[in-house]
Amino acid sequence: MSSNDDYVCTLSSDLLEKAKRELNENPATRQQKLADLRSMFTERPDIKFRLDDSFLIRFLRVRKFDVRRAFKTLVHYYEVRSQYKDIFSDFTPSTVLEILEDQVHLLLPSRDKDGRRIFIVKPGRWDPSRYTITACFKATLLLIEMLTEDEETQVNGVVLIADYSGMTMNHVKHMNPVITRKMADTIQNAMPLRLKAFHYVNQPKIFDVIFGLFRPFLSEKMIKRLHFHGNEFDTLHQYIPSSILPTEYGGVLQNATNREWIDQLVAKEVEFAENNKYGFPKSKEALGGGKSGEDPAGGLVGTFKSLNVD
Repeated sequence: MSSNDDYVCTLSSDLLEKAKRELNENPATRQQKLADLRSMFTERPDIKFRLDDSFLIRFLRVRKFDVRRAFKTLVHYYEVRSQYKDIFSDFTPSTVLEILEDQVHLLLPSRDKDGRRIFIVKPGRWDPSRYTITACFKATLLLIEMLTEDEETQVNGVVLIADYSGMTMNHVKHMNPVITRKMADTIQNAMPLRLKAFHYVNQPKIFDVIFGLFRPFLSEKMIKRLHFHGNEFDTLHQYIPSSILPTEYGGVLQNATNREWIDQLVAKEVEFAENNKYGFPKSKEALGGGKSGEDPAGGLVGTFKSLNVD
């Protein structure tokens, strides 16, 4: 994973125009921007950075080719991996196969009219007696990491649907602000992900309790992208056409499964293991004397005051 990875842009002419218009991407200056980003790595000699263009360009695109902001996001990408060991320890697909097989996640085969991937999460299918909420989130992040490899998705972004059917107090009792803060921080500040909209469906009566655990850590921009539908799928169809949705959401897609995506993710086991070699050296984990994700005084490492989404 060096800088000489023979990167070739795969974007169509239309997507190149969109990237120029929305992300400030210019093919004529793209390599210089990548070089500028790499030149900043000397500011953090404590981090082993990946150098390949195909990886780094994700961070430039998500921060609209603002090199300083891309660098900040990249640094935080490695920081959360070091700080949140309960999520990122052994960050490989083989560690979450049970969760993937439970169909907690569903990636739809078709994109919406804006070319965005549709990612459905079904937390009600999470079985707290078999695996933790952090393991469930780990599976989510592995799938997101795979999605962000695709250049079309880097430009167009992702739309998330959270289906809360089956969610009970048995699930809620395993959630707390420390966990939800880590989730919000990682998704909003550390992943090269353009999360364009977040739709909630089938919310139970206890949803206010669940949402209250996340709300304090969401940016104002993210809050403006939230949509609450209950079981009124007609309103969901105003944003996502029924022609690409499963029948359970008033769509036409029958017997939707995650089989193809699971197979693709599992095939990347070695790639994920290789990526895990980057970041903070393992010896750094012992510095500070605190538990994973905590400083010696007992607080969470880092700041959550500014959670930004593009």
